[in-house]
Amino acid sequence: MFELVADYIHVERGVITRDVCEGVLSVIKAAEWQRNSWYDNASDRTYSEEDAESDALFATADLVGLLHPAIERAARTYIDRFAYKDSLRTSQIMSRFSNLRFNRYRPGQVMRKHHDHIHAIFDGNEKGIPVLSFVGNLNEDYDGGELAFFDGQTRVALKAGDICMFPSCFLYPHEVLEVTQGERFSFALWGW
Repeated sequence: MFELVADYIHVERGVITRDVCEGVLSVIKAAEWQRNSWYDNASDRTYSEEDAESDALFATADLVGLLHPAIERAARTYIDRFAYKDSLRTSQIMSRFSNLRFNRYRPGQVMRKHHDHIHAIFDGNEKGIPVLSFVGNLNEDYDGGELAFFDGQTRVALKAGDICMFPSCFLYPHEVLEVTQGERFSFALWGW
C-alpha cells in the first residue's frame, strides 16, 4: 500500500477558509511574539538559538475555536487514509490535540531541523505520546519558507489554508527553510 516513509506526509489543500486565515492573521500580527524555544530533554531546560530563530505565540481559546474544525477535518482525512482499519487497536491513530502554537518567520528566519518528540505538551495531568504532527499555513505572500524533510529531499510548499500532517517520530526530521522576503505565518500542533 504505502512503501516509502515520505508517503505518510500528507497535505490537505485549502482546508482552512481564506476568511478564517485572514481573521486569525488580523489578531496574531498585532500580538506580542516571543523567540522560539527548544526543549533539551537531557538537561531538562529550554533554550533559543542566537540567530535566525523563528518567533512563537501560543493560541487563545478563540483562535483555537476558529481553526479546530478545519484541523479536525484534516485529521479525519489522514486517519481515513492511513489507519489500519482491520482492528480497534490499529484503527485509531489519535484522539486528542495539543495546544496550538503559531510560528512567525521574518526574512532570515528558519525553523532548524528537528523531529517532533514533543515533551513539553504534557504537564503531568495529560499523558500520551505525540503521534501526528500538524503544520498549517495562514498566508502565502512571502518567498522561501518551504517545509523540508529529509535534508531537503522532500519539500512542501504550503499555501494559505493548507495543513500538512506527518508522523511525530524520529523518521521525519524536518525544518522550515529560510524566509527570504515577507513574513510566513503558520501554526503547529500535535495529535496524541
